[in-house]
Amino acid sequence: MDNEPIFSLNDFKKWMKNQEDQEPKATKLNLTGTAVESKVNSKRLVENMIVDAGEKVQLAIDFRKNGGTILAVEGKNFLIEVASGAFFIPRNYVKRA
Repeated sequence: MDNEPIFSLNDFKKWMKNQEDQEPKATKLNLTGTAVESKVNSKRLVENMIVDAGEKVQLAIDFRKNGGTILAVEGKNFLIEVASGAFFIPRNYVKRA
């Protein structure tokens, strides 16, 4: 059969799955040290943050005013450092500064 495509849909799906599997490792390396700011209000931050060091309300206020830096990526959460401490927050709650 001379008319068979060289690259099939099945091959493409396998390739895409392989790309998704490799992405988190690259993302961890690229985002550590990145300056970020909040996409949500302070109330939502307080409700969804997991404190690593500091006081929840002060961390949220500090992050909203001054932004922060990504220290680590753990699954779908970022460890964010601000002047008053550090906390974990879902990555969809932040944007690059």
